[in-house]
Amino acid sequence: MKLRRAHIGIAVGPVLALGLMALPAQAATSHDTYPETPATNAQLPIVHTYHGSDHIKANILNPHPVCNSLEDYRTVIYKATDRFLPVGTISTTNQSSKPVPLTQTLSKSQSISLTVNGSQTESISVNTGGSGPVGKGTVNAGIAWSLAKSLGGSASYSLSWNVGQSIGPYEVPTGYTGEATYGFRVINLTGTQQYCKANGTWSNSTSWIALAPIKNEVKVKLYNTAAGSAESDAPNAITKPVDLADSLIPQPVEHPSNPEDGKAAHDLTAGFTVAAGKVPGFAGLVGIHVKNVGSERYFAEFPALRFRVDVKTAQGPKGVDRLITPGQFNGATVRDLGFNAKTSTRTFEVTLANPIKPGKDQLVGNLAFGDGLTSEGRIKNYITITQLTRVKGDNTSGNDQGIDSRQATLTDGGAKNAGLF
Repeated sequence: MKLRRAHIGIAVGPVLALGLMALPAQAATSHDTYPETPATNAQLPIVHTYHGSDHIKANILNPHPVCNSLEDYRTVIYKATDRFLPVGTISTTNQSSKPVPLTQTLSKSQSISLTVNGSQTESISVNTGGSGPVGKGTVNAGIAWSLAKSLGGSASYSLSWNVGQSIGPYEVPTGYTGEATYGFRVINLTGTQQYCKANGTWSNSTSWIALAPIKNEVKVKLYNTAAGSAESDAPNAITKPVDLADSLIPQPVEHPSNPEDGKAAHDLTAGFTVAAGKVPGFAGLVGIHVKNVGSERYFAEFPALRFRVDVKTAQGPKGVDRLITPGQFNGATVRDLGFNAKTSTRTFEVTLANPIKPGKDQLVGNLAFGDGLTSEGRIKNYITITQLTRVKGDNTSGNDQGIDSRQATLTDGGAKNAGLF
């Protein structure tokens, strides 16, 4: 009997969708799971600012506050993953000469609720709620629900499969095994959250993770070989996880240099600092600085103001990933985007949250380099930094694209440094 591929869609209530597919017996299948780095996506990051009041209040500590202390929260989503969470499976093998139905009435209830968690390694007191399930009325529940809804089209605070609810019937042909796995479609949101400090600026970010139920779902499959029963549980990432390539890392936005003489109103540049005793190829810290060289305060809530930081190999074995741990300061978030072995480059993304005053040289992050000694030689690195997004009116680019640490590094005392780490 020739096997035909069939797609069947049915609904049980308003939230149940089904895909039924019979696989060819000789189909070759490959599953790849990438646990580390999501490719960037034009829809991300999503910046969500929760305001407790309809205006920014005067602040005695800061003439230009950007948020209200103890009221406002800033959530930035960098990764969104759509996946199916199974809770049960029914199965039947048809050894008769006629098709048989695959069906079952549930004898146990299963439910899922919106959950919000902070980092497992950091204090989550700044997260409005804490870990575990959160109620519909809490701030974080509303934030997670609205963000999930903007990505998934629908979202719920809770979903359930109930006792007495029927799965099926689905027709199973002669000689085939049919399986119906029921569960929930969910969206996982991964990002950071910040609270408003007493001086009206955003705190350093802490990790923020939310799981939002989207709908009840049943996945049905037919197979007549053991290989046909295999199925990947890998999530379907809205920002698809892939091996990093240059085309997938945030690229600089081309802006013409400002032809006018004098200081621009909005203009940032960047550079690095290091301890005078730091020896290239050995362990040590490197500070990442952003300086406002314009005449006005530099700030935007959206789009997120971002820089790309590339750590490249200057000397030593190529394609070897050196241990580098990022740190973050003054409300900035530093994300590790992963290592590209082909170009020997580890990439980080720096996202600003707070204003930078004219003339201010702001420490926004650092990179803690591990010892560069390997069995193939000692690795020595240099760094480049590029501004990716900017405020409206910033048309300068000559001083913020591909800034090289070998020309833009000072010691903590202000002396010129070779910029090799």
